[in-house]
Parts: sequence; structure tokens; C-alpha cells
Amino acid sequence: MILPESATQIVITSAVVFVLSAAGAVLAYRPVKEIIRRQEHLYATILQKKLLLNISPRMVTILTLVGMGLLALIGMQVADSGMGALLGAAVGMVIPTVALHALRKRHLHRLEKQLVGGIHTLTSGVRAGLNLVQSLGLLARDGPTPLKHEVAHLLREYEYGVPLEEAMENSALRIGSSDYRLLFAALQTHRHRGGDLGETLERIGNSIREIQRLENRVKTLTAEGRATSRWLGAMPIVVIGIYYFMIDPAGLEAMFADGLGKLLIMLVLLLNVLGFVWIRKIMSVDI
Repeated sequence: MILPESATQIVITSAVVFVLSAAGAVLAYRPVKEIIRRQEHLYATILQKKLLLNISPRMVTILTLVGMGLLALIGMQVADSGMGALLGAAVGMVIPTVALHALRKRHLHRLEKQLVGGIHTLTSGVRAGLNLVQSLGLLARDGPTPLKHEVAHLLREYEYGVPLEEAMENSALRIGSSDYRLLFAALQTHRHRGGDLGETLERIGNSIREIQRLENRVKTLTAEGRATSRWLGAMPIVVIGIYYFMIDPAGLEAMFADGLGKLLIMLVLLLNVLGFVWIRKIMSVDI
């Protein structure tokens, strides 16, 4: 049976498309697999090592991939182009990471707020006749969340045979706070040199309280600048939205359709991001 010429062309075209798609899938398999592996490792680091949460990184990765697919479909429907799909997939990949970093930042803020009270509990335990490990156990039992979980994790490492100094170093690295590094460094120094542990803890608590007071003062003084940076960061998007929906949609669409117009818009957005980062950097003051 001889196929018509048009049918033959369709068959050949379909075969070529299939072969190219299969080749693209084979070539993209390893890079995509590596990206997924790195993303899963990032989730594991934040969830299990930083936040001490018993959440499967694999499940979060799967949900991220599902979200990327859904947002890619939405982007393709809205923009009616492959660029919209790519943008949607990129947004779907970024959102979970941003959310986890925000959760991590909130967790760290709570830990730092609870530190002075935790040191007061340690001081009370030491002055009641307990040693350092027993005082840490008291804090792990009666302290506030999430501080009690961090101390309990430290003590579990110690009970599994890790030296207390090393367990404190691991805890300082996991928490990532200069205040906790100061506390653990002072405790390690005391274990090597001796002295009145209760007085040492009281001095550390007073020092950290003063540091936090100065940090809060600086945050208050720089609040206006940080608010300005957020307004400046959002302003181009707001202006473009107002111009498109209320003033001249056709003119903006023509700008997006022109190569030079796209370049100018990308340049404006890039300069806006650089300005936002610069202002935030100026407003960030380490005490």
C-alpha cells in the first residue's frame, strides 16, 4: 500500500520529532537528575539539619516538581508562549526555597530571643548545684520551643559519645548565630580553664542582652531605609501594571514585541534589583 505524499511527510515529520524528543530527553536526563539531587540536598539541609524537622526532603522535592509543572501550564496559558512556561516553572522552583529560607530566618529569630532566658535557666541550675550537662538537661526539659529542641539535640550527640565541646561546636554551626557562638565559646573556655561557671554565665547573659538591645536599636533606626528599599523594589512592577491596565496596553505590548524594548525593560529591572540589594546592604549593620 502506497501512502499519499502528504501522509508520508507527516509520518517522516512525526518520526523526526520523536527521535529528536527522545535524544533531548536522554541528553537532559543527567543534568535534570543532578538539579533535582541538589535541590533535595538543599531541602534536607534546611529541614533536618537547620530546623530539626522530621519532614522528608524527597516529598518536598516531589511537591516542588508538581508545582513547577502546574505553574508552567498556567504560564503557557497566560502568555501563550514557551517563555511563559519557563517563567512559571522558574517561579515554581524558587517559591519553596524562599519559603524555607523565610521559615529558617523566623526559627533563628525565635532562638535568639529565647537565648537570654535560656542562659538564666542554666545559671539557676548551676547555682543550685547542678553541673553543666545537668543544667543543659534542665533547659532541654523545661525551656521554650525551639530552644529546648536544639539543646536536646546537643545532649543526644553527647550521649552518643560525641565530646561536649564538639557537640557545642556542631550546635553553633547548625544554628548559625553569633550569640550562640559566643555562648558556646565561653563554655568551652570555662571547661578548659575552670572558674565560677555561674558568674561566667551571668556575664555572658548580660553581654548578649546588651548586644541584642543594640541590634534592636539599629533595626529601629534603619527601618525607614529598609521600607524604602521594599517600595523601590516593587515600584517598577506597580508602574508597569498601572501603565498596562489603565493607560496604554497597546503601547506596552509593542514595547514587549520589540527587541530594543525588551532589552530596555530587562535593563530597568536589573538596575532596580541592584539598587534594592545595594540599599539592603547599606541598611545591614552587624553589631
